Amino acid sequence: MTAIPDSAPAPLQAAALAQRLVEASRPASPTPAPLMPVPQMALARGRVHEVAGPARRTLAALAAGMAGGEGPVLWLQPGWASEGLCAQGLRPLVADPGALILARATTTLDLLWAAEEALRAGSVALVIAALPEPPDLRQIRRLHLAAEDGLTRNRRAGPAPLGLVYAQDSAAGRCPGVESRWALHPLPAGGWRLDRLLARGQPPADWTLTTLPRPA
Repeated sequence: MTAIPDSAPAPLQAAALAQRLVEASRPASPTPAPLMPVPQMALARGRVHEVAGPARRTLAALAAGMAGGEGPVLWLQPGWASEGLCAQGLRPLVADPGALILARATTTLDLLWAAEEALRAGSVALVIAALPEPPDLRQIRRLHLAAEDGLTRNRRAGPAPLGLVYAQDSAAGRCPGVESRWALHPLPAGGWRLDRLLARGQPPADWTLTTLPRPA
């Protein structure tokens, strides 16, 4: 919002005041609807969330499949990891594997930097980051701020970005300061259990899913 210096000439003060009135009269842009990979799982835009559990990559792929209809999806992985993703192998969960941008980073800092810059640019619908080690609270806050910047930049046009992180080598959720944390577990008798471990303003909860959504 335009500041009005006390020492400014009267005409400049009047112009600045008029600008402030114009800004105040603009209708607030509506908050985009959350991304919902499954009906029970709502991910707020412009924020960073975490997926955990033994099926955390499956849950991330469901989010990628849902976001892929809105724009490109960037999936970042450690460059030195022995495991990798095959976009075509995600076909049962992602309707258009071509919407996935798979990239590898040489260091953890490079991976976090790439996630931050992609979120801030607002040119992708979703950024997924496989983290080889737990980030600190400052790093998560930087990702939140970048996602908020990307949301503000593209609120009227383009995808409304959000970030999704998971631990590369651990099923446990371990990222501090995330907006929400979810875990997916395959059940021995078939089906899945979805856990809401953390969400602002909502209690922990769990659901049994007989099937997972399939891409249209």
